[in-house]
Amino acid sequence: MGRLKYEDVKKQVENSGWKLITDSYKNLKTEMTFQCPEGHLNYFSFGFWRRKRKCPTCEQNPFFHKDTQPVKKEGYRILALDQASITSGWSVFDDGKLVKYGKWSSNGKHSVERISQTKYWVSSMIERWRPDLVVLEDIQLQNFNGQNGVLTFKKLAALQGVLKNYCFEIGLTYKVVPSSTWRHAFKIKGKTRTDKKKNAQIKVKQLYDVTVDNDTAEAILIGGFAVKEYRPIKLITF
Repeated sequence: MGRLKYEDVKKQVENSGWKLITDSYKNLKTEMTFQCPEGHLNYFSFGFWRRKRKCPTCEQNPFFHKDTQPVKKEGYRILALDQASITSGWSVFDDGKLVKYGKWSSNGKHSVERISQTKYWVSSMIERWRPDLVVLEDIQLQNFNGQNGVLTFKKLAALQGVLKNYCFEIGLTYKVVPSSTWRHAFKIKGKTRTDKKKNAQIKVKQLYDVTVDNDTAEAILIGGFAVKEYRPIKLITF
């Protein structure tokens, strides 16, 4: 194998979602400056980066979770869902602390099938995570989409009804939060729906130093809002 060139090293780094800040390359042992996908600067050799590809700052961040396996329950648990007809973001908070997050997508060919799949996914999440409260984002009619907006509204209304009924049947407390309410709480603004979603991602980055997609970002903020509004107040006894 021939000697690595700077362009080869830079390409490998960028293909992994990182950035190479140093503008030259000597050898595998020479210290260089890298920037992780979350924007943190790291200083190590290319040889070390190629073996580890881990940012110490991200590794020490308790909110930097990639897996979705349940963790031990500690206190009052909230499961928040960003409701959508195909892809739903979710987040879990224990006693006000974000512990996990992610997103799930249905592959159903029609709305009835997708609703059924989503119900069983939510039921499995409840079984695995054992939340004390489920928070659903309320639906709203998107006027700018015309007839398509009406159809989407109907599908989301049907899904919301199924999820509310399921929580009722198993005796699990649930809350429905309008998007305007949680956005106001976190000062999420924007002229368009796309702007608001992007600003939600920015807010999550500011609060937790993680970069997530817009569905997951909204689920995290919905959960954060629920923490402030619905978490039981611990009474001090004397």
